[in-house]
Amino acid sequence: MLYEPKFYKCSKCEAIFEVITPHCCDELLCCGEYVELIKANEGHGLEDKHIPVVKREGDNLTVCVGRVLHPMSKEHNIVWVEVKSKYFEQRVTLKKGDDPIAMFQVPEKVPVTVFAYCNIHGLWKISA
Repeated sequence: MLYEPKFYKCSKCEAIFEVITPHCCDELLCCGEYVELIKANEGHGLEDKHIPVVKREGDNLTVCVGRVLHPMSKEHNIVWVEVKSKYFEQRVTLKKGDDPIAMFQVPEKVPVTVFAYCNIHGLWKISA
């Protein structure tokens, strides 16, 4: 990747924002208040259910969220999974009740960073 993306969350409406330009300001407003920067977790004791697990087969990249699949209930779920590289970005929004699995078309040798967002435990990432 050319730069580390920045994700922000509004504490009132819980909207998530991704800044797609690296030189963007750090003072974004939503609901009349500044939104907070979200730091991606890479492992803090919850990784069994939150760290994305990546499997490649040729140009097919499958992401399962968690070594033990993350719950997908109404109260606790993975909202989206995103794959980023130097050349592209792809995101899949998941539905409550479905398995937390997303599939992407990614050239075989292209390194990616995978992000997954849990509505309770926040943003998680792994490089693959």
